[in-house]
Amino acid sequence: MSAGSGRSRRPTRKLHRRILVVSEGNVTEKQYVERLAQNMRAQGVNISVKTAQADSDPVSVVRKCIEKRNEATKQREPYDQCVCLVDVDNHARLDEAVNLAQRNEIQMLISNVKFEIWLLWHANDSIGAKSSKQLDELIAEHGLFQKKKHLSAKFPFHKVDQALDVAHRADPDLSACRKGTNPSSAMPVLINIMRGGR
Repeated sequence: MSAGSGRSRRPTRKLHRRILVVSEGNVTEKQYVERLAQNMRAQGVNISVKTAQADSDPVSVVRKCIEKRNEATKQREPYDQCVCLVDVDNHARLDEAVNLAQRNEIQMLISNVKFEIWLLWHANDSIGAKSSKQLDELIAEHGLFQKKKHLSAKFPFHKVDQALDVAHRADPDLSACRKGTNPSSAMPVLINIMRGGR
């Protein structure tokens, strides 16, 4: 039959974009990304969150991301985008990790001092410099954890747009593979991806 014979075509199935997220932390980042995806009801995006080994450094996180991406490609289920979540902390190999990520087309999202600054911005709009200890105290003050490293059942995911605004005020030049000032977080890059951006 010719294409114009009136035969109807089946609607094509819309494929989900597959996103790999590999985090330095074993608990908090994984919980956050998975629960945020549920809360956002992200359409057209399938997010897989993996964690690096305990006490890993940023280079190990990027290598884990490369390993997981390669495994998926061999299984013919490639990821469309790969993201690593790392903290500044006192990592001596951060620049090495950035270079490795860039060479392998991985978006490394750095939080300074650590990921908890992004969590705090869901409840507080402070953009003054903070130590790791001060950040922990503010997280506790706002009740964002129910126990160490585990997010509260009442974590304010609905305030993600507030966190985005604060992050952009804290670091207007935020981007992947870039270490911003204290405080800063490139997590808005991942939120954009989860909302269908590139």
